[in-house]
Amino acid sequence: MKNTLLLLASLIFLAGPISAQDDARSKAIIDKLMAKSKAWTSFEADFSSRLQNTKDKLDVKQEGNMKVKGKKFRLVLDKNTIINDGTTLYTYNKESNEVNLSDPAEMDQELDPSKLFSQYEKGFKSSFVEEKADAAGVMTQVIKLFPLEPAKKAFHTVIITIDKAKVEPKAIQVLYKDGNTVNYTLKKFTANPELADALFVFDKAKFPGVEVNDMR
Repeated sequence: MKNTLLLLASLIFLAGPISAQDDARSKAIIDKLMAKSKAWTSFEADFSSRLQNTKDKLDVKQEGNMKVKGKKFRLVLDKNTIINDGTTLYTYNKESNEVNLSDPAEMDQELDPSKLFSQYEKGFKSSFVEEKADAAGVMTQVIKLFPLEPAKKAFHTVIITIDKAKVEPKAIQVLYKDGNTVNYTLKKFTANPELADALFVFDKAKFPGVEVNDMR
């Protein structure tokens, strides 16, 4: 679960927060992404992630899917499913067949997928790195982000790759102070999909024998 939250935290940096002290080119790119994202009332993403630490010989690869509708979300990552129905946060682990219930308000805001495109706050400076075509021939723009108060962050650098034509995030790399590096790649991104409310409900009937731990 610790690795799941670390990867989720990395995901949150796809769209913010960003702020002043940017170079003009990187700021223009980020502002364009922010302007477009404000029109997204829902989105879905298939992604792959890789957590590495050479010193600790750590190499964790995971595949996931995220669905977000307003303040509700459903995140599936490896053996974990995390659902926020707006009033309760359900964290289910398939291996143990247990689900923990908690208050969404107690969730770290940086780990909340529903705030993926709304955390446009001060706290980072950005720098343009390069514009290049990826392996599939898609033209991308690469931006680096640096926290303005690094002592308050567990990481020191975030590198975002954006699809230039679609103005959508394609990949992110987060470099942590402890030596961890998280590489996250969006395999598919859909803006404003039709998402049924039932997707954001934890239905015990679909998890026979599940142990429920109410931690509220």
